Amino acid sequence: AMGSSERFLGVALANVSQPELVKSAHQQYIEAGAEIITSNSYACVPHCLSLNGDFSREKLGEYIKSAGEIARSAADEAGGDVRVAGCLPPLGASYRVDTSHTDEELQREYEEIARTIAPFSDVLLCETMASVREGIAAARAGAKTGLGVWVSFTLSDSADGTLRSGESIAEACEACLALDLETDAIEAVFVNCSSVEATSKAVPELRKCLPNSIKVGGYANMMTVAEDRSCDDKTGGDEPLLQDEYNVDPAEKYAEFAMDWVQNGASIVGGCCGVFPEHIGLLHNKLKGTNL
Repeated sequence: AMGSSERFLGVALANVSQPELVKSAHQQYIEAGAEIITSNSYACVPHCLSLNGDFSREKLGEYIKSAGEIARSAADEAGGDVRVAGCLPPLGASYRVDTSHTDEELQREYEEIARTIAPFSDVLLCETMASVREGIAAARAGAKTGLGVWVSFTLSDSADGTLRSGESIAEACEACLALDLETDAIEAVFVNCSSVEATSKAVPELRKCLPNSIKVGGYANMMTVAEDRSCDDKTGGDEPLLQDEYNVDPAEKYAEFAMDWVQNGASIVGGCCGVFPEHIGLLHNKLKGTNL
């Protein structure tokens, strides 16, 4: 097992060192039926890239730009209606809510990411937001680019319908609505990087709290997260280590959950960690004939 930032570092570096590998991954999901692909820039943040030892602002921009170029190329070559969602990720370790960033720091960092990824994107996706504060900071920065913004929150493992911060879905929706009134930029509110059970709990609440002009959706994990502090000397104790990461549940099980989200108001569905092209392919086939 290794800390998630260390694990994701290699994924971020691949945008420059192995761009064809990243593009191939995008293409596999597109071939399976994906109509939206997300830029491979989730780990392109100072928190992660600084582990490489030679971090600089110039290199941060280089990795984000490369991720955008790769995704844009894969989408354009596929033709049709494949769109690119430019990723605005958590600035620190995933799922952490006790960030040390000030409001000003959040805004500055997210504005830099948004400006860099926007030229390659059809929409900006603020994903795996563990708290309302984090999600709204990212969304506000994204809105300044003029692109539509999607905000996606990650949920408590207890599947009680709350964010990892303990805030409610209703509180998250209220904040997104307030920002939309200010910016007219919020096109969708999702939940992601959460269990399928937690997602099933949250989607109906999202639909109940938001007007029909704002889409709702979900893209969950098919993975098991086990906390292990045996490598705290590597991670500084600031994040859990991931063990036994990917479940062996068949694609059919995931598709059944996702179709339940659709029945409860989701108009955009997909997959997060542990969801592979075979999951997306089966889900794509099940969605044929629906009005999504």
